[in-house]
Amino acid sequence: MSRHFFPGGNTPKGFFSCFGSIPYAGERTIYLKGASGSGKSTFMRKAALAFEKRGFAVEFFRCSNDPGSLDGVRVPGLFCIVDGTAPHVQDPAIPVAYDELFNMAAFIDPNAVAAHGGELRELAQEKKQLYDSGNGYLAAAWAVYQNNVRIYGRYLNRAKLNKTVLEALTLFDGQRGPGGGGDRRLFAAAVTPEGFTHTLDSLMEQQTIFILKGEIGMGMDIFLKSIRDTASLRGFACESLLCPLDPGRLDHLIIPGLGLAFFTSGRLWAFEPPANARVIDLYDFLDSGIAEHGEEIAYNNVMFDELAGRAVRAFAAQRRLHDRAEEIFISGMDFGALNEACEGKIAELLVRVCGK
Repeated sequence: MSRHFFPGGNTPKGFFSCFGSIPYAGERTIYLKGASGSGKSTFMRKAALAFEKRGFAVEFFRCSNDPGSLDGVRVPGLFCIVDGTAPHVQDPAIPVAYDELFNMAAFIDPNAVAAHGGELRELAQEKKQLYDSGNGYLAAAWAVYQNNVRIYGRYLNRAKLNKTVLEALTLFDGQRGPGGGGDRRLFAAAVTPEGFTHTLDSLMEQQTIFILKGEIGMGMDIFLKSIRDTASLRGFACESLLCPLDPGRLDHLIIPGLGLAFFTSGRLWAFEPPANARVIDLYDFLDSGIAEHGEEIAYNNVMFDELAGRAVRAFAAQRRLHDRAEEIFISGMDFGALNEACEGKIAELLVRVCGK
């Protein structure tokens, strides 16, 4: 089963990158360079599908600016391919000898693109303005939501929460992991031009799944960090899936070595839990006095939705300008030569891994 993540995303503080977590087991990595529309996503998808067809597990890393496009792929333990262009510039740590660069801009006719230089410059400026506007609205939305976080925190019954945490920690009784732990940080959701988008459906393959039902500020971050810390002490590696609105917070946690996962479900990231999931209702940890703030909480949610909606519309407008820039670069692409080079690179990977 393939797994899908976001390696970075738009946050109230701007773009936040976890691209360094794409290669996680020392995989040889190909870093792609090139302009928008130069075929990076298409190449990565073809390479990933070639290995998926042969039975290999594959991880897909989606672009937060266009969830239908890819920013990276990984065949665990074998290789990664990563888009190394802005705003997530990445370069080989050990070029040539281990990692490598693949310059897809080499297949663009500079003369064909040069005629559009002025338009491209204007597009870049307009895109930045819209992107900054989107981040500004997202920051305003998050600032409003902090009012709810404070209310939830005031009425959170820590004794009930701690009791549930201690019960969950019994899952580690008698368990010892193979190493010193480890923490791979990524996103399973993003604020995109299409709205609030997640990939949780692709991550539900664990044998034991807990769903934390509630909203940001109801204690799920405390719960998940306690689980993660214990897993690390027991020698189990973790996958920490961060909150797109506050990357310092945990939204979800996967412990592959135990076949164990914890996912949060709320109004922003709703999904249908699998039949075998155990639900922990975080609303049960709130004292009854919170009912006095129902109107305020509802108002803050309405304001959050309005401001977040404006952010999404700004990102969508920026994406349309990005699409126009792609059209310009595509007009100068030599796709015949590019496809030949990409097929050669995929064949090289197959020979290296499969011997054919």
